[in-house]
Amino acid sequence: MKTIDVVSLFPEIILNYLDSDPFKKNYPTDISISTHQLRDFAESKHKKVDDTQYGPEPGMVLMPGPLSNAVEFINQKRKQKPFTILLSPQGSVLTHSLLESLHRKDSMILVCGRYEGVDERFIEDNIDLELSVGDFVLSGGELPSLLLIEALSRFSPGFLGNKNSFENDSFSKNFVSKLKGPVYTKPRVYNGKEVPEVLLSGDHKKIFEWREKISLERTEKRRNDLINRT
Repeated sequence: MKTIDVVSLFPEIILNYLDSDPFKKNYPTDISISTHQLRDFAESKHKKVDDTQYGPEPGMVLMPGPLSNAVEFINQKRKQKPFTILLSPQGSVLTHSLLESLHRKDSMILVCGRYEGVDERFIEDNIDLELSVGDFVLSGGELPSLLLIEALSRFSPGFLGNKNSFENDSFSKNFVSKLKGPVYTKPRVYNGKEVPEVLLSGDHKKIFEWREKISLERTEKRRNDLINRT
């Protein structure tokens, strides 16, 4: 992954997050992230980018023209056609395996929808993947875009202080299709509850066996759908 371009009516949401201390201090040096104000690509002097939808239902829809202009501008800027994603509740649900695939893309455009949605003709002509972050609806695609950007950034060298932390996350290399399970820190006893003795044993083999066992138990209890994928 080299470049991510975000098209949005509210690029300040993206920029404020990227400039925040938790993200900025570990900013992925191998990824260039840019934002684009959708209204800059409007075709009318009033910078109109949305209109009422055809049919009896209420709600405004983003027009195909400004969105297409934005994508074409980025294509020319990057001198290629980046893999183009629309953040949408109608899309494929984001998973760890899909993130791995997306991180291998050279460049990416993230289109943030708003209002009632995006004109279908723009989607048919420009979008490679519609992507959802869950079975719920938000007011726009900015927060899902940020979620995707941070998740992709974790694959970049140096974003995490210790790459083993990444490999030991839920769904990652050491917990494929499983939840990681509980973790503990000091004090050893808190509110009468003790840290499991095996974690204090110093026996790494036993600790890994315990983690595998409790990971499977927690996954079966909380996310049995993950077990059925394997």
